[in-house]
Amino acid sequence: MSFLKNWSDKEILSLGFIKGINSARQIQIVEKFSSLDEFLKSEQLYKFSKIQSDEIFGTKNDNLDFAERQIDLCEKNKVKLISIWNEKYPDLLKQISYPPVMLFVRGELQNSDAMAIAIVGTRHRSIYGKMVTEKFSESFSRNNIIVVSGLAYGIDTDAHLSTIKSNGKTYAVIASGIDQLSPAIAIKNAEKIVESGGAIVSEYRCGVAATLGSFPQRNRIISGIAKATVIIESGIKGGSLITAKMAINENREVFAVPGNISSKTSQGTNLLIKNTAAIPALSPEQIMEDMGLNQQLFSNKKEQKIVFANAIERKIYNSLGDEPMHIDTIASVTGVEITEILVRLLEMEFKSLIRQLPGKQYVRVI
Repeated sequence: MSFLKNWSDKEILSLGFIKGINSARQIQIVEKFSSLDEFLKSEQLYKFSKIQSDEIFGTKNDNLDFAERQIDLCEKNKVKLISIWNEKYPDLLKQISYPPVMLFVRGELQNSDAMAIAIVGTRHRSIYGKMVTEKFSESFSRNNIIVVSGLAYGIDTDAHLSTIKSNGKTYAVIASGIDQLSPAIAIKNAEKIVESGGAIVSEYRCGVAATLGSFPQRNRIISGIAKATVIIESGIKGGSLITAKMAINENREVFAVPGNISSKTSQGTNLLIKNTAAIPALSPEQIMEDMGLNQQLFSNKKEQKIVFANAIERKIYNSLGDEPMHIDTIASVTGVEITEILVRLLEMEFKSLIRQLPGKQYVRVI
């Protein structure tokens, strides 16, 4: 799509205020007519919209006023307008069946051809789901891949924050106007995303509150921006499965992390794999390899050399793995006194070798 210079963002935005003109028709109009004036003077106005002939008077001025007020509201909330003809508009998103004509963006979009992978999952994620999300997000961000998610509590938030921690870029796609974001924790995390060089993205104008129907609409943008979508954990009717379906419909790759067959949070991902709707996601490196990404990307991450203070620290570390282990079990396996273990575990936490989980459980980080 080439931008038509006689159309301003305000004029494009004003089309959305005309009855009966949806996103698809907006694109057709801007591509077909050289200006807003030409369209409004054309008899095809009635073909493209639901406006009646006796309503034409004032249509242009009224809708331009609505658009002007929206632009003022966006400026007040530090929101940019990125039309589908703007060079910053993501290339992959243009290719979906119903791309939004206008994106409302707080923060910075990367280059339009930048590689992005979506990571989504349940709000009620397990410790396993959180750890896997962190591992995948960190690996993708270290390989200069944008991590896209929906800013919801759980897997989405883990993906955003882990990416930020790894100095990567992340997009949060939301289902309301950017000024209508809630709850407070989402607003706080959105600020972190913007401060880290990422972006909050929506197709909804400022002032528009989220509705139940806007979330599935939002999900098509999450999968549409991304080259692939990774489902970490999902129930059998999870919203993440809607995102997966939309990705499949647009011929994008879908990966699902296998989970415990007894866990409700893995029923959706296991079903996707069973039905061959998703490729098993066994590691971030496997995903990148399956996508045909340059193998040199993987070499950017230097192996971290582990330095132990003493033999006891090494013994404790070697007893741990990816599955949480209680401190009593660590003591039993290593034969080290609890008091000594507590000191060593704290020191290893400071060195980011291990992590403490709720209930005195510990896992390796490296």
